[in-house]
Amino acid sequence: IPSVRSNVPNGPTDQATPLGRGYATFASDSGHQALLLGSQDGLFGLNDEAVRNFGGDALKKTRDAAFAIIAARYAASPLKAYFAGGSTGGREALAAIQRWPADWDGAVAWYPAWNDAAALLAGHRVSRALAQPGAYPNPAKRLALYDAAMEKCDVLDGVADGLIANQKACNAVFDPSTATLRGIPLRCAGGADTGDSCLSDAQIGAMNLVNTPANFRFSLASGETQYPGFNIWGADTGITSRTSPLQPTVTFLAFGTAQPARVMPANAPYISVLTDQWLKYSVTRNPLFDSLSLDPENPGPWAGRISALSTQLDTSTDISAFAARGGKLLLAHGLADVLVSSRATEEYYRRLQVAMGASQVDSFVRYYEVAGLGHAVSSVFNATWDSL
Repeated sequence: IPSVRSNVPNGPTDQATPLGRGYATFASDSGHQALLLGSQDGLFGLNDEAVRNFGGDALKKTRDAAFAIIAARYAASPLKAYFAGGSTGGREALAAIQRWPADWDGAVAWYPAWNDAAALLAGHRVSRALAQPGAYPNPAKRLALYDAAMEKCDVLDGVADGLIANQKACNAVFDPSTATLRGIPLRCAGGADTGDSCLSDAQIGAMNLVNTPANFRFSLASGETQYPGFNIWGADTGITSRTSPLQPTVTFLAFGTAQPARVMPANAPYISVLTDQWLKYSVTRNPLFDSLSLDPENPGPWAGRISALSTQLDTSTDISAFAARGGKLLLAHGLADVLVSSRATEEYYRRLQVAMGASQVDSFVRYYEVAGLGHAVSSVFNATWDSL
C-alpha cells in the first residue's frame, strides 16, 4: 500500500505533502499484495475477486471504508474528495470518476493506462518483436538512436534544448533506416549488425513496430479495436551510460537490460515481464504457458478470456455524470513514455471532445503533455506540478 504520507504523482518537492497540508489521505493495494516481482507480479490473476478488485472494485471499497473512518474520527465527512494516481493509478482515477461519479469532486490522472487490456496486448506485441533474433538493441545502440532522433527533431519545436516537444512532427519525418548521426548513416552497412554505433535491419524493424499501432483482429468486449504506437524517437529506452540518479529506474521501466525470452528474465523490458505474468496468470492461468507464443492481435483460443478481462481493465470514456455534478479532471502525460503511450491519452481526450463537444470538455478538463518525460521519470527532464 502506498504511504499516505507520500506526495501525489509528480507533486511539488518544495512544499508539504498532502497529509502535511491538511488533507485526510488514503490509499490501497488494489486488492492484492505483490510478491517478488513487485508491480509486475501477476500471481493474483488466479483469484477472480482479486482480478475484480484490481479492475476497479477495490476503489469503491477503499473509498467507503476511508470515509467511514474519517467520519468516525472527525464527526464530519470531507468537503471535497480528490483521486490522484499515475499509470495503473491513473487508470484507477479515471475508473473512479466514471463508475462512481458522485464520490469524487476531482481527479488527477498521470500517464493513465485507461485502456489497460489494449495496452497490455500492445505491450506484448512490442515484447515479441524485441524477442526476435538480433532485434533487441543494446544500450549503446539505444543511445545512437536517441541521438539521431535529437539531431533530426529537437529543432522542430523552434528551440534546440535537448527535448522533442513537437513529437508529431518528429514521428512524421524521422526514419531510422535513412537517418544519420553526425553525418554517418544510422543503419548499419548492408543491414547487418556491425557495431554499437548503428542499428541493424532487425533492430530497425523492431523500433518501427514500437512506433506503430496494434490492430486487434478479434472483438474486445470493451469496444477497443487498437492501441496506438509509442513515441520512441527521442525516448530514453534504457541508456545505461547516463549518470542521472534516475537512470536505473528509467531503464527498468523501458527496455531493461536483457532480451525477452521464453523463460522471461527479471531484467527484461518492464512490459515483457508484466505481460508474461498477465498471460500466465490472468489469461491462461497456466504458469508454464509460453507467453511469447500468443499473438496479441489474434490470440486464437484465448480471445474470449482476454475479451472478458477487457471489461474490467478498459475504462469507459463516458464521464458525463462526473461533469454534470461539477467534477474537474486533470490529465498529464510525458511524450517520451514507452510503457503507456501518450497517444492513448490523446485518444481519451479526443473521445471526450467528440462525445461532449470541445467547449464543454474545456470547462472541466485540462490535458498537458510534457516533453522529455518518460513513464513517471526521466533522465533529461522531470516535471513537478502542484495539481491539488
